Amino acid sequence: MKVSKSKYERIDAVSKIIGLVLLAISIDNISKGNYYIALALFGLGGLISIIPVYIEVET
Repeated sequence: MKVSKSKYERIDAVSKIIGLVLLAISIDNISKGNYYIALALFGLGGLISIIPVYIEVET
């Protein structure tokens, strides 16, 4: 997928924010004892955070 530089920066920022939010929620679930939910959210946050790696920037 190719996008312009401004769209890439927006996608990159949004994916990092969502990844950090999911990380915070998973840490909260660990403290409550919901280990499987925390693991699932942690993995989902990791997958969302690496999406910009697979996006090409148009020049």
